[in-house]
Amino acid sequence: MVRKKYNSDEIDEEYLISTINNEKPVAEQKKETTQTPKQAPRKRKQKEVEYTELFIRQSDSKARSGKLVAIRPEFHERILKIVRVIGNDDITIFNYIDNVLRYHFDEFQEEITKNYRAKNTDIF
Repeated sequence: MVRKKYNSDEIDEEYLISTINNEKPVAEQKKETTQTPKQAPRKRKQKEVEYTELFIRQSDSKARSGKLVAIRPEFHERILKIVRVIGNDDITIFNYIDNVLRYHFDEFQEEITKNYRAKNTDIF
């Protein structure tokens, strides 16, 4: 195997020293200071709405008009517990998932549309 020859001008001494001292490399520190602060966490549209009012209620749709979809077993268990305990067995798994998806689409409609349009190209 041939050893690669290094040009001493290409070696970043500050970076090496900072990694030895378990510090953030200088290059990363500069990046952090130049980046804009992250946006505040997304605020809910309806701050005062309770979880049960949003998700633990009868859906407008009927399960028979829906499609079958696979759910991870651990998610199915969680959803089943939520429906049984919080929902007092008054709603179905279908109702819960339908309500969660409705909220998701309402909350992220603009972002979904923007990403869809950015990636969707016309055939002609």
